[in-house]
Amino acid sequence: MIASAILQGDIDRFSELLEKYKGLVYAIVARRVPADAVAIVSQDSFIRAYQSLSVYTGKVPFGNWVSRIAIWSCCAYWREQIRRRGLLVSPSPTQNLLKWIEQAATCRTEDESDQLVEQAESARILEWLLVQLSPEDRTLIESVYIEGRRLKEVAAALEWSLVKTKVRAMRARRKMRRLLESIGESI
Repeated sequence: MIASAILQGDIDRFSELLEKYKGLVYAIVARRVPADAVAIVSQDSFIRAYQSLSVYTGKVPFGNWVSRIAIWSCCAYWREQIRRRGLLVSPSPTQNLLKWIEQAATCRTEDESDQLVEQAESARILEWLLVQLSPEDRTLIESVYIEGRRLKEVAAALEWSLVKTKVRAMRARRKMRRLLESIGESI
């Protein structure tokens, strides 16, 4: 096992793990943080994995273990952003925004254009709602309702019980609903 070899002093073997799991970690991080932060958070995930290697028991596959670390690194990123600047607005365009601009440029009818604008407005509202949630609840909502993962799978990734995951999801949805209602009342 590579992890035990690293713990016994062969630290150069960590590059094997890095090479094998960098795509997985990058994909997880890219779905959860702005594009300009993906490389930093991915690197932070591997630093955390290296520092925590002594607690890796081997009961779960290494890919699952490093995936959990990547998810928690994303949560730490959002916590830091909230602590530093309040609500974060990324200064650089996201991949979704660039894709939207490309689609908008190719619209042929007014109906296509209107539908594209509605989608963009919905996406902005959803992003605003997600920023209002705690980093853990944001990760939960994104994983279940945007990525379509099962609650049991998300519970395992977050190292929560299934009951806690269901309750947190319900409370997060309720908070988002109240936020939407408050916007409707203020209009």
